[in-house]
Amino acid sequence: MQLVIFNRLTIKSKLIIVVLFASISSILIIAYLGWQMGKRSLTESVSNQLITVRAAKSAEIKTYFQTLRNHIKTLCEDRTIVAAMVDFHQGFRELNEKSIPPEWERSLQNYYENKFFPNISDKVSGELRFNSYRPVSQAAKYLQHYYIDANSYASEQKAQLLDARDGSVYSRFHAQYQPLFQNLVQSMGYGNLLLIDHNTGDIIYSVRKELDYGTNLNTGPYRTSHLAKLVATVRQTFDPGTIQITDFEPYRPVYDSQTAFIAGPIYDGSKMVGILVVQLSVAEINRIMTSNQNWMSEGLGKSGEAYLIGSDYRMRSPSRFALQDQLNNIQTLETEAVRKALAGETGTGNLKDYRGISVLTAYAPLKIGNLKWAILAQMDMAEVLAPVNNLQLWLLSASTILIVLFTFLSIIVSYFVNRPIAAIKEGIQQLQAGNYNTTVNINADDEFGELGRAFNAMVISLGKKLAEIDQKNQENEALLLNIVPLTIARRLKQGELLIADHVKHVTILYARVVGIAELSQRLPPAEVAQLLTRLFHEFNEAAERFGLERKSTIDTDYMAVCGLTIPRLDHVKRTVDFGVEMLNILHQMELGQDLALGLRIGIHTGSVTAGVIGTKKFGYNVWGESVYLVMRLYTQAELNSIVMTRAAYEWVADSYTLIQYRSMHIDNIGEVDTWILVTAAKMSMSKVDLVQSTFAKVQPIADTVAELFYQRLFELSPSLRPLFKGSMEDQQRKLMSTLAIAVEGLRQPQAIIKAVQQLGKRHADYGVMAQYYDVVGEALLWTLEQGLGEAFTPQVRRAWEEAYKFLSEIMKDAAAQVEHQNIGV
Repeated sequence: MQLVIFNRLTIKSKLIIVVLFASISSILIIAYLGWQMGKRSLTESVSNQLITVRAAKSAEIKTYFQTLRNHIKTLCEDRTIVAAMVDFHQGFRELNEKSIPPEWERSLQNYYENKFFPNISDKVSGELRFNSYRPVSQAAKYLQHYYIDANSYASEQKAQLLDARDGSVYSRFHAQYQPLFQNLVQSMGYGNLLLIDHNTGDIIYSVRKELDYGTNLNTGPYRTSHLAKLVATVRQTFDPGTIQITDFEPYRPVYDSQTAFIAGPIYDGSKMVGILVVQLSVAEINRIMTSNQNWMSEGLGKSGEAYLIGSDYRMRSPSRFALQDQLNNIQTLETEAVRKALAGETGTGNLKDYRGISVLTAYAPLKIGNLKWAILAQMDMAEVLAPVNNLQLWLLSASTILIVLFTFLSIIVSYFVNRPIAAIKEGIQQLQAGNYNTTVNINADDEFGELGRAFNAMVISLGKKLAEIDQKNQENEALLLNIVPLTIARRLKQGELLIADHVKHVTILYARVVGIAELSQRLPPAEVAQLLTRLFHEFNEAAERFGLERKSTIDTDYMAVCGLTIPRLDHVKRTVDFGVEMLNILHQMELGQDLALGLRIGIHTGSVTAGVIGTKKFGYNVWGESVYLVMRLYTQAELNSIVMTRAAYEWVADSYTLIQYRSMHIDNIGEVDTWILVTAAKMSMSKVDLVQSTFAKVQPIADTVAELFYQRLFELSPSLRPLFKGSMEDQQRKLMSTLAIAVEGLRQPQAIIKAVQQLGKRHADYGVMAQYYDVVGEALLWTLEQGLGEAFTPQVRRAWEEAYKFLSEIMKDAAAQVEHQNIGV
């Protein structure tokens, strides 16, 4: 079959195929042999280089740790360290006899909760409690108070405080030794230096003043840390000069940073007097492994690196790619090379690294004391083989040029003949696919050129006609959707002429803007028209957000329906929320402007008839008893209020606070009971129980609670003080009496709403503004927390927040009515 096809080709085509086949075959054979030889040679060379780097880094790390051990051993024998251990031990023992004022403990708790816990909360599961970290001994509390909590230096600069000036023996010794040890830590690049009582496990001195300062490693909050285990190991050794080291693990006092420690016993002669612990800095390890981030000088190129891995498969030195911001969130590195190295194997190979990339790696185990690490040096295979690949590319390029030169003359003729035919064929295919903007480009004056120009003219003409048709369709669609909903529009397009549907469950809102006539006497007609346009535009946008359909805007009246064309289970709640939003929109427009406008809103739930009325000039309208009722309901509403019928009330009674309003007579319907919305909030009985039970606990200390409340209120907002002109003792009694009535009435809020509204109106007369309520709420919650203590749980706080919001919203709404009365609405 293939031979038959080949025989049908022209001589020109056969010649091109034979030349190309011979050329490509030669190129592939030469390129393959060259690539294999070059790959083998380069791999061996780079592998030897990586082995050299691995061995050099391994020796440097071992030398560094040996130097570190020798230095710690020397420090343990240094007379200054011995003297400091003895002196601090004496000072620490005396501090345990000190009495700690309660306010110190409260201040220390505040320090933990506001400065320590926020920095570790994302690393700790469960709730952080001060009791779990509280320093136990008197000395620990004393030292953390003076050298951490009361220390005016920033958290990372606490070591700058030399003398707490408390007159204690400990502080005298601290002022003597702190400059020496601080200079030692800085010059050696250590993270911290600790002196620990080997008998009790107390950390009696710390250069950096972290939150382990003064704590006990036997019984304190860090008793399970790797530092505590290290100290226990040193204490059990009883061998002068024996230095112990821990691997890197998260350490809570330094915000769970990866930390390692090295420690040794301090002897005064033959007597062990304590333990010296130094917190290691990773800076020197990083410098060695990264050559000060100068990988190129080590022969590691653009992708090579050397790094250390711990027995937990986590890095002990940083990845080159993390330092260069090319890689984030390295977790574990359980690769084949790492597993082999930690198993004690030494070798090289082409393996996948922690990025999932093929690398040439040299791996080996690294044992430092009791630490079992792995050391790896690697380079991306892409970089290793780059010279070979470049050579191969050069060979392919050169061969390709030759092939092009050999076949150019035979191809050029067929190209010029085939190009216009292919262009027209492509144009026709694009046209068939619906691309009416396609054109063909044939730069010739022969028959092919004339054919191309005729094709382009035909496409342009066809595109214009289709664009005109599409524009007309879009205009008609937009006009139709402005008149009827989308579902009705689809029915009209399908040819349905008579559309009238009975919808059983919808909610209708009818509202009137009050005060337009008076406003028209004060403002030019253009400004009034502009204001109404803006107001109704915002109403329409809100209606769309809440899922309502605007049915009519007549003069200053506004009607919208929910659940008409799109059934909604929560159509009543959506409509009430929209009514509340209408009041908010009008209130926002009132801010800063003397408009004197108001709203009366009526809501009813029932059935309606909806349909298309008219033929040439048609509209989509609703009618029926429900529409008739709601159009008269709003007239019974107070200014800036929402009135609803029983049918609507029964749907939302559990979601809002409403009270029965009045009964109204409507012709042809009869008496209709109505309810008025007090506030768009309602408390659950479980939260009412919480508020009432906790308030009962603070009533026995009512005087103290009231005094604390006003102290906190005036601290938060001193500008409120002039509003209280009478005796503060009377004001305090009134506060607790009012609170008691309000809390008791939460179980039956309808009974206290009018009293709360009157209270809000009186406060408005006193000059209390809406923004003051947030400050009062903050002061109230703070006071309850002080009075209830641990009983003021997060659940209690949320219950009180909801209760205060419920009552304050009623007061603010009542105050707003006073404001509207004052401006003449």
